[in-house]
Amino acid sequence: MTTTDVPLHGLSADEPFRPTDNTATIEALREVIFGEHAALHREVRDVIVGLADTPRSGATYSQQTQDAPELLRAVIAGLGRPAREIAADTQLRGALCDWAQIAAPRLLLVLTGHFDLVIGAILGLGNDSPYQQECLAELDTGAALGVLMLTELGGTNGADQQTTATWDAETSGFWLTTPSAAATKFMPNVAEATTPKTVVVTARLILDGKDEGVLPFLLKLRTPAGPTEGVDIVALPDKASAPMDHAMIRFRRVWLPREALLGGDWAAIDTEGLFDCEVLPRRRFHAAISVLGNGRLDLANAAVASARAALAGLVNYTRQRRPGSGTLMADRDAVQLGLVSALAAVYATSVLGRRIRDMRAESTTSDPEQAIWSMLAKPLLSNTARQVLTMCRQRAAAQGALRINYLVDWIGNLEAIITAEGENQIMQITAGKSAFDLSTLRLPDTPAQMPWYLTMLAGRETGIAAEVRSGTGESIGIDARAAELATATAERLAATALVIEGLATDDPAARELAVSAAAVYSLERIYRHGAWYTEHRHMTRHLAAKVSAELRHHHSLLTAHLPIMVAAFDIPELPGPIFSPDYIRAWQNYADWDDTTFTGTATEPQ
Repeated sequence: MTTTDVPLHGLSADEPFRPTDNTATIEALREVIFGEHAALHREVRDVIVGLADTPRSGATYSQQTQDAPELLRAVIAGLGRPAREIAADTQLRGALCDWAQIAAPRLLLVLTGHFDLVIGAILGLGNDSPYQQECLAELDTGAALGVLMLTELGGTNGADQQTTATWDAETSGFWLTTPSAAATKFMPNVAEATTPKTVVVTARLILDGKDEGVLPFLLKLRTPAGPTEGVDIVALPDKASAPMDHAMIRFRRVWLPREALLGGDWAAIDTEGLFDCEVLPRRRFHAAISVLGNGRLDLANAAVASARAALAGLVNYTRQRRPGSGTLMADRDAVQLGLVSALAAVYATSVLGRRIRDMRAESTTSDPEQAIWSMLAKPLLSNTARQVLTMCRQRAAAQGALRINYLVDWIGNLEAIITAEGENQIMQITAGKSAFDLSTLRLPDTPAQMPWYLTMLAGRETGIAAEVRSGTGESIGIDARAAELATATAERLAATALVIEGLATDDPAARELAVSAAAVYSLERIYRHGAWYTEHRHMTRHLAAKVSAELRHHHSLLTAHLPIMVAAFDIPELPGPIFSPDYIRAWQNYADWDDTTFTGTATEPQ
């Protein structure tokens, strides 16, 4: 099916919808974004907005790090469910991360560590022992904050981590030790002294002098009485943004009970000290970190959620702002071009992230294919969000520089997301070089016949995959080519996801707008890689003209309907003036100036 095979249903670039006509279309587009979970998202949104975590001036970095544990306890109470239930509910946990990034950015910074990486590890790998249940009870209310301690100063290093946990039969426990400076655990957010911290720490199990591979252990690192005996914690220097109490940690023979081992149903030490594990030693690390997949997906979706909010704010602002000549920003073609390109990317990646979340809710963390989906999603969604947020920050100019408008806080969190739970490029290379054939990945309900532009995306992906398998191609090396393959696959899946959801909606206008956004997303990527298509004889002069012509058509259509497309994002009126229906009045209210304090007569620009 070509783009022109989809009926236009009366949409016109010259006759935008009137606001009173749009309710059904906005609701239909909202379903494209949120699926069946729009009501859940609104419920969670309202709880998080109620936390009133407004960016504030004058707070030090250290003071801001102390806000996160208080926000965590407040949101758990507000949702009315223990943290273990939130962690186990893929849709609820995901909505919580999405809206925390938007309306409580400091809360987002501790959510995946607490819910995905620690509680998730206990639920997925625990054995219900009294020790583990005691830790879980403290995590349930936020009385203790959960943190993963994986990365070492010398690098994550997978199955070659150096921290050791040596079994001691006499005490029926383990001695946790940092054998070298390179083995120091690096960057966990555990420096702040007033909040108890319960951590999952990865270490090499040493049993009777034999190295049994890297496994996870549960440790009460900080209690109300202070750090556990033998733990040295040193606060790291401040970051530029995304305030967290990062630290470097050394273990000097820290004792752990036998029940601290989190081995799921595949690794255990019995009361006699006999170790049983069905997984080969070099594979135990990968089994241990299976919980990372959930965290990666939650961070990816949270990233693109803030891109939706940023677009909603910028579209609102550009329809009020009249620079210099008196022309609205929204009517300037350069501004329109950036907004439409960002809108198409945000729609495509939002739908892909939601579809993967839906798949995850029906699957298990042990499904190897789900790990691949997460490794594809996190780089694409977070890199897209960074590009969109940067554009919004620049177009908003002075407004964008102020924290009250959230953009710089969202960008700061994006830098943390890109690094957390697997740096993006590493994720792309790992996915691209995996034994799994990425070009065979399909979303549920993918139609047999796809638009021609999706066929072109798939053609480039298949070509790159062949080069990765054969070790050929014009790239610098295999790692760079593998990363390129992962990106091509993720982009093809994002465009496909939006086409599927667009064609499934019953509202004709929403269908056309969603498919048009998918066309823009795909055609821009074909245009960007024109040299590849030309070199591989997939691009004739006639086809290049068609790409350009259809891109212009869909750009014009989306430009005319930007307001209703961002209305589907369901972003509330955040405290920042760019989200206000009258940004000048918002600043006037901030200054506490009423109209009577102004003298003279204002003139409208001619």
